[in-house]
Amino acid sequence: MTPTIIGAGRVGSALAKIARTAPLSRGQSWAKAQPGPLIVCTRNNDLAGVIEATPQARRADLVFIQNGMIEPLLQDHGLLQNTQALVYFAVSAVGEDPVDGGGTVVSGPWAQEFQSLLGQASLGCTVVDPHSFRLQMVEKLLWNCVFGLLCQRHNASVGALVRDHGAEIRSLSEELQGVAERALELELSPGVAERLCAYSMKIADYQGAVKELPWRNGWFLKQESSPLHAQWLAELGVQ
Repeated sequence: MTPTIIGAGRVGSALAKIARTAPLSRGQSWAKAQPGPLIVCTRNNDLAGVIEATPQARRADLVFIQNGMIEPLLQDHGLLQNTQALVYFAVSAVGEDPVDGGGTVVSGPWAQEFQSLLGQASLGCTVVDPHSFRLQMVEKLLWNCVFGLLCQRHNASVGALVRDHGAEIRSLSEELQGVAERALELELSPGVAERLCAYSMKIADYQGAVKELPWRNGWFLKQESSPLHAQWLAELGVQ
């Protein structure tokens, strides 16, 4: 079964190449969509438009691979049970092959098919239950928000942050972990900051930034204006 890839950016083009199909741009006719999973490779701000353009009968087939807190959007559209994936591979440019960073997980009705697709390119992927996925989603959200902010604060790569600013990483990680646990009524296993640092050292040269604010750091601000997070964002001119 050939999946349909929605979005022709770096990730969408890479997945389409693996699947030996052409990606659909958001405006293209749904008549070209294959039966089976519809893998959405767009920015978070485009998700609502993709969902609304999807025929009602096909919405359960949508597979979401976005970073950030998209649960409220999915809930609003009745799609919390859809397949979701956290991808830990990098695509440097459109047309380039993905480089596996290890740790990709997927959960939901089309999980096995997504795992099989990545396997065709020797990209690792583990199928997990929805609760385990949610915990890992929160950890990746923490990584994006903590390291994005601190990379911008220090104009440094994630590896340099681990080497030179470990105390700030730990303090901000613990603060935002508490916000997430209270807001989502869950508990992450001990050692979050250590795991975030370990992943960062696998991609030590990567330099993040504060971006997709409503879906990342902005979500935390909406829950609580926690002191370090609010102060450091304000210093960067981000509110």
